[in-house]
Amino acid sequence: MQPTPWDHYWELRLSALEDLGKREAILEASRLIRTLAEAPGKTARLLELGCGEGQIIGALLEAHAQAPGIQASVGVDYRRGVVETSRRLYPGMKFLEGDFTDPALLAGLGQFDLVLLVNALHEVFSATFSPERGEVDVPRAKERVRQALGGAVGCLADGGWLVLFDGLEPPGDGGQRVHLRFQSWQARRRFETFAQEFKPFRIQYRETGEAGCVELSQHDFARYIDKSIFLDKALWESERLESYQYFTEAEFRQAISALGLSIHELRTLTVNYEKWQAEVEILTPGVDFPAEHILILARLNTQKE
Repeated sequence: MQPTPWDHYWELRLSALEDLGKREAILEASRLIRTLAEAPGKTARLLELGCGEGQIIGALLEAHAQAPGIQASVGVDYRRGVVETSRRLYPGMKFLEGDFTDPALLAGLGQFDLVLLVNALHEVFSATFSPERGEVDVPRAKERVRQALGGAVGCLADGGWLVLFDGLEPPGDGGQRVHLRFQSWQARRRFETFAQEFKPFRIQYRETGEAGCVELSQHDFARYIDKSIFLDKALWESERLESYQYFTEAEFRQAISALGLSIHELRTLTVNYEKWQAEVEILTPGVDFPAEHILILARLNTQKE
């Protein structure tokens, strides 16, 4: 397929965006906006929940400023500092400070043609930390994610689209043991930092007796490797508080279908494969680095079409 003018536009516009997952979400949302803009009588009102500093919704509104209804778009985040940054970076756009898990806040927002949830639901999951357990209360946390997802879907207009991008829990036996060899002493030190400071779950591993090698569960391996790119960086202070792993692909499918949406596209992505290979070698036969993120485009079923 020949590159389109939009392909060239986004290649230049997103060249500085290191987070490839956000890039994928922006590209898919852009495609949906263009489809809506071409349909008679359709609007392209966007709502981004957990918008951070507005990178995603800001880029989309700037690129599609002439799309019908797009100026009625809204970004929401609970952190005052990032909302103030969003307003400064994208003057004229509407950003609200608030908790998108609050039904009262959502009820006052209205309905939108696209709802964006990009790296947002894992924060809902991670916030359900139990001091008694010393880690996340998983059943309660998953229920809070389902409730938050339901609230987001409630903001969709008839025939509206959900664009969801977030972390992914690998399928299969999470207790399976994975044997690793660190590629350097620096990588080993970073792993120890992760094991000591990662808050959502207690990380357990054992020394194998081989130089630079450890063994840990598939669950903990996925948590470690997903966070490895943040170790030794300023972002680690916030990233150590959050787990990207909460739903498997099957759980995502079930939760979205239960809310009356049809999944039109679902992709799992391995974003940082080469960076991971530079950190560790997997010695367990048949085990590879996981697909650690999921991208879903789902549409609200409607009787009007």
